[in-house]
Amino acid sequence: MNLNKCFRTSLVPVLISGWIFIILLSLGPFSKQSPFKYQYVSNFIGSNAKPSKTRPLLTNSSYHADVLLIYVYANVHRHAYENLKYFIENAVREQDGVDYIFILQQTENKSIDESKMPPLPKTNAFYFQHENKCFDFGTMGWFFSKYTIGNPWQKQSSVTNSNMNNNKTNRIFDIRRYKYFIFMNSSTRGPFFPPYFLQFLSDYENEFNAPYYWYYIFTKRINDKVKLAGPTVACTPVMHVQSYLITTDFTGLTVLLKSATDNDGKVHRGVFGCYPSQVETITFSELSITTEILSAGYMITGLMAKYQLMNFSKNDHRKCTVYGSPYTDKWIDGTSLEPYDVVFVKYNNKTMTIEAQGRAKIYEQWMKAIKTKDKIS
Repeated sequence: MNLNKCFRTSLVPVLISGWIFIILLSLGPFSKQSPFKYQYVSNFIGSNAKPSKTRPLLTNSSYHADVLLIYVYANVHRHAYENLKYFIENAVREQDGVDYIFILQQTENKSIDESKMPPLPKTNAFYFQHENKCFDFGTMGWFFSKYTIGNPWQKQSSVTNSNMNNNKTNRIFDIRRYKYFIFMNSSTRGPFFPPYFLQFLSDYENEFNAPYYWYYIFTKRINDKVKLAGPTVACTPVMHVQSYLITTDFTGLTVLLKSATDNDGKVHRGVFGCYPSQVETITFSELSITTEILSAGYMITGLMAKYQLMNFSKNDHRKCTVYGSPYTDKWIDGTSLEPYDVVFVKYNNKTMTIEAQGRAKIYEQWMKAIKTKDKIS
């Protein structure tokens, strides 16, 4: 028996639990521990798109979203729709501090029937449609050009505030109003949280009457030094935060937009450029996100427990100790990626990620069973 391998494998749950406990300690004191209740899970990842009782809605006059989330959906693999559906059902809530933009990538310019897509909250989540010709970040660049104002690198905008209304097709989003930005796509499934973590959060909310939303896991990692956060860090072909889900703030977005905005004020190159090939997209968009942030003098971070003490702003740390993709099975010190460690996992047709996907599927089934029991109990 390979004792070293077994020992390393046995450490993974301990490391994950320890890191989650550190996060919990940073939140503040908790009430006395009570027996687990199924309602804890329903409160945090309920099956409907409504806030829980522990997260009271802000009044319409005082509500303001601090986060702009752009999700690009492309039905290019068999798990894409279920990934989108899982995220909307388990994360998207009415007035939860996020404005959600779901961009549906069309094929051959054929409109997508939105009535067949997962239903969204009416006030802060919207479907937009776009021909699938730019890959994910090029499509986000299209959205920034057509539906936003406030790009600091634009000399002037072609839109005016008079277009800002509740009609989705005419609505303009002022990116200066947001503190954080999250970019993600339909190759990932999440969020995944262990039930005991949800119980602690519920205790925290009840005691302090303050919400704790799923995205805090990422936004609270952004600070004056750290301007890019995501679930995983990969080291091939170069070190980078994997682009299936990334989080930054307005300062970080300003850095990324600078690489993408021409003198005419249009977003059509750099990180948010529209490139004809996947190779160009990976090179100039996905990998360049990390490069641009580091070159601007900021730091990056991921959720992987293995890299919590790694300062990637130092050149000698940019060669990760795990060379390759963390989604290659058995590639992280002999173990595979753990959904509870990174909250969101890649979930597509790639066969090298079977173990992470398999665990995510099992956890999803367990959560469904918990919610079903809660409904009938």
